[in-house]
Amino acid sequence: MGMNTGVRLAALVAVACAALVAVGAAVAAATVVVTQNTTTWTQDDTRGGGAVSWTSTFGAPEGLGSSSLELATTASTADKAGLYTHTMAGTPLADVTDLSYWTYQAQGPAVADASYQLQVETGCGFTTLVYEPYWNGTPTAATWEQWDVDAGLFWSSKSITCGDGTLVAGAGGPPLYTLADVQAMFPDATVTGIGVNIGTFNPDYRVAVDGVQFDDTIFDFETGTRPTSKDQCKDGGWATFDDPSFANQGDCVSFAETGR
Repeated sequence: MGMNTGVRLAALVAVACAALVAVGAAVAAATVVVTQNTTTWTQDDTRGGGAVSWTSTFGAPEGLGSSSLELATTASTADKAGLYTHTMAGTPLADVTDLSYWTYQAQGPAVADASYQLQVETGCGFTTLVYEPYWNGTPTAATWEQWDVDAGLFWSSKSITCGDGTLVAGAGGPPLYTLADVQAMFPDATVTGIGVNIGTFNPDYRVAVDGVQFDDTIFDFETGTRPTSKDQCKDGGWATFDDPSFANQGDCVSFAETGR
């Protein structure tokens, strides 16, 4: 009886371990491809000569396709360039655990890199928590680098006092806060969006980003190709498109004519 009980316990432990492995696999980050035609990412605050484009010029980090998102400014200090999504709006800030992204510095000063922006409604006002690589390390030119944003330091775009919590605006620098600091200050805060950005007073920047992570989603920026006329679908052309891809020529022709 004792031996049978032991066998049953061992079997139960094995099943439990297998279940844990399965759950771990289920919550692994999913990769979502974002092309120039994706409507859920928008240029909320690009201004002046700032430019946002998809490019294969810099390649991409390993495992993230062949393209990336390029952000650029001219010699004007008034330029801004950024891309944002609000698909995670409403997520409790307290539940946010995994934030990261990759950057590539193609042109600009030694500190040139795009920022990761976490937009937050604290309950007493809105602010953007801005993560900049140069406050968290030393960017390297012409190299893809990954930044552990949730473990890093942010400055706040606005000063906010709510209950016992006070954020002081950083205007591009200190005071700097950790994600845990802000979560503790504003336990009921929610996320309204995320973005990548070059702010004002950053002239002649040319940088790229890819693999932007928000919790269990990684956004992969890829140049998408789609037909603009039904003739492009003929003679096997339908098989060359990926934004979206098509099962046959008829699907391609229908999309070219209707946009659906």
